[in-house]
Amino acid sequence: MARASSTELGDWEAPIRAFVATVEAYELHGLLFQHLELCERRAWLHLHRVDYAHLEERMKLGAVAHELHRPRDRSVEGLMGLAPDRIDWARREVIEAKGSAGARRAVSMQTLFYALLLMEATGRRWTAANEIVGGRKKLPVAVGAEEIARMLAMAKRLGELAAALSAPKTTRKPICDSCSYRFLCGFV
Repeated sequence: MARASSTELGDWEAPIRAFVATVEAYELHGLLFQHLELCERRAWLHLHRVDYAHLEERMKLGAVAHELHRPRDRSVEGLMGLAPDRIDWARREVIEAKGSAGARRAVSMQTLFYALLLMEATGRRWTAANEIVGGRKKLPVAVGAEEIARMLAMAKRLGELAAALSAPKTTRKPICDSCSYRFLCGFV
């Protein structure tokens, strides 16, 4: 996307531009931020295209349910590097639909990714929300200087993981039992 110049971003402008530059340098996408929030090994596996999701029953059912209940908004088609579920252009709000409120912080990282890229492209502040499919519940995602700094740190960490030749060590976490990568980690 072409970069806009605006004073509306204020003191967010420099860190957002640094974030987008890092994202572009490492060719990162929103789902990686969700993975990193959950587990560094999961992010590393995804970065290195080691995936099990297509064989995982829960993931296949989730993809079908997502498509049936909340098909992707046509207004997001053609946005380079962006794949949010919906964008409310009039309210400047990016919306990511999920099946449940589980892993809310991780899902919020993905939604925030989209909001930051839209802010950098438009030069205007955006809001973000996660929508729970079927429940018609919208959960706001915090957008502020602290979140922008955290996303920049996460982008830099993802760059490090992309360059790493081996997966980082990890310990068993509560998410392991339902993780689509669990068979690859040995925590089954």
